Amino acid sequence: MVNTFGPPREQETFGFSLMGNGTDSIKKAHDCFEKMDQLVKGVDHNLKDAVFFLNHGIEILLKVMLEERNFFLMFSDIDKYQKAKEKMKRENIKDIFEANPALKTVTLTEALRRLEYLCDVEIDNKMKLAILEINDTRNKLMHSNLLLNEQELNKLITELKSCYNAIDGFFNRHIDSYNNYITEARFEFTKDEEREHNEAWADRADMYDLSILDEYAY
Repeated sequence: MVNTFGPPREQETFGFSLMGNGTDSIKKAHDCFEKMDQLVKGVDHNLKDAVFFLNHGIEILLKVMLEERNFFLMFSDIDKYQKAKEKMKRENIKDIFEANPALKTVTLTEALRRLEYLCDVEIDNKMKLAILEINDTRNKLMHSNLLLNEQELNKLITELKSCYNAIDGFFNRHIDSYNNYITEARFEFTKDEEREHNEAWADRADMYDLSILDEYAY
């Protein structure tokens, strides 16, 4: 049995915050772009992943920006949101979707409109058009066919990368914690790496007589 050095590891929490969810998808899209540059075969499924994840990440982070201004702006029907809030207070419910599971948040295009016209966020027209084109491409992949020749494929990849760079700068300007989340997104630590880490700390502990610390305990 390997003895770990220091206090036991705290129980981890799994899942995503809204911010973590959006930046996770943006980072995945970035990883797909990097991988595509090295591929001879397999570009198609990485392209699909890049489109889906980039579109998803943009939509989620636009909602983060709406949430930061006022939580209700995320919801498509504000009247239904208000009634759900009333139910939450009346029945002491803590989650808005428990009060009304049918509530829907805004679409990507509506999120753009609300940020621009309700929140006065300046959105470059070129970037806006690029985002809408990504959304169209995502819809083709979801509901139709997307068949491209080599020239069309290279053009689409170039446009996607350009959009990625634009939205990366946009969210970095408008969301304070964006860079920190992007840096930590998709970090992985394998079981083998954890075992090696614990063994290294155990070996280090064996090098020292820690019992002398007891003299200073109160």
